[in-house]
Order: sequence, then C-alpha cells, then structure tokens
Amino acid sequence: MPDAVDDQESEADRLTRLSQSGVVRDADHLVPFGGSMVRKMDQIAQDLGEEDRRNQQMMVDLGTEFYEQPPAEAVGVDLAPIRAVDPQFDDFAFRTIARETFNKVREARSTERTAEADALLSPAMEAEVSQEVSGDVAAHRHHLLPGLEVDGATIVAAAVTGGREVLDVRLDVAGEEMERDDTTGAIVAGDATVRRWSERWRFERDPSMDSSQTDLEHTYKFGDEGWLVAHRGWVVTQIERLPAPTAPA
Repeated sequence: MPDAVDDQESEADRLTRLSQSGVVRDADHLVPFGGSMVRKMDQIAQDLGEEDRRNQQMMVDLGTEFYEQPPAEAVGVDLAPIRAVDPQFDDFAFRTIARETFNKVREARSTERTAEADALLSPAMEAEVSQEVSGDVAAHRHHLLPGLEVDGATIVAAAVTGGREVLDVRLDVAGEEMERDDTTGAIVAGDATVRRWSERWRFERDPSMDSSQTDLEHTYKFGDEGWLVAHRGWVVTQIERLPAPTAPA
C-alpha cells in the first residue's frame, strides 16, 4: 500500500507541473473567485487599505492621548466661562472630539462621502464641504490626503457668546496632499512629500441642547459614519488653514 506522505508529495508535484505548464492558469475561469475576480477583490482591498490604516492610526492617537495627556489648552486660556454653563465639560474629552471630527470631515472630503461628516458641521460648513466635493466631482478629481495624522490638538480660545459655548482649536497635522485625475489616475497637483501645517477649527455648542439621541445613534453605528466617542452637540462653524511660521532671519 503506497505511503500517504508519498501520495501528498506526488500530488503537490503534479500541481506544480500543471501551474508551470499554464494549465491551471488557463482554467482560472472555472474556479470560483479565480482570475479576474481575484484581481477585483485585490483592488477593493487596496482601496480600503488606506481607510483602515487611518482608523487604526486614530485608535493609536487616542491611546497615546489617554496615557500621555499633554495640556489640552494653551497657556492663558480660561475655561471657566465654558464650565459655568457646561459643568460636565472635560477639556481632554473635548480634544478627543476635535481629533475625531477633523479625521471624519477630512475623510468625507477625500472620499466624497459627505455623510461621514453628518452632525459634525454647522449648516453653513456642511454647504461649504458639499460645494468642495461637488467641485471635485465636476472636475473629475479627488482631493487626497494620504497618511494624514493629527500630531496635536490644543484649545487656544474659549468663550460663551450669545449663550453658546465657543472653542477654537489649533490642529497640528502632517501628511501628503495631492489631487488625482479620476480619468487618467495621474497626480495633477501636489506630491507625495509629507508636509506639516496647522489649522484653526472653531467648535460651538448650545448647552441647552440634548444631544443624547444623536450621540447614541452615531456611537452605536458601525462603519464610516460611526463615532468612537459621544460628541455632545459640538459642531464646527469655521475652518482656517494657518499660515506657515516664518523662518528666523
């Protein structure tokens, strides 16, 4: 009776010879998920890879922020007016909200899926982001930010205006920035150079508003529109890219 191991080795040798001869390759169309289907699945996996990397980086950023806990506000910023109308305000928790909001809004622009920024922007800012995405679609371009990371988030101003809490946050970020032609796939603006820049985001909140239902819906939602933390009604009302600091003479 032939040895079982010898049988396995013979079968392996036979498959190797078939593969090298092209027989197996020519029969790809007979195998479920073979040939072109495998290539399509590989492409889908590559497309999702960058988004998955961003989600993982967000988790790393949150973990780093939790353990290292650098100051949440700049020197001289007084949060007393905010806490006077919002006793539950936590500056470190808010910074996490700011980081996640930044990632969601920027991803919504890059992927042209504005639903990812749902409930994170004021109506005026929603219209602005939608207009930017519409412009990209009309021009057959994608605004890409590969490897985008938030290096720091600092509250730089705080006030209560018209009964609304107002916080300005400086976000120090790093990443590539480019535009890709959807027709040719060519990069038509920017390049793969990693650059660093800062943005100033203004967040506002109505302390009388009950955001529990919205928070519940988004924190229990899986996928792109889900949140890692409750946002407590904070929305972005302004975004400004700050000028690069001038080099000393």
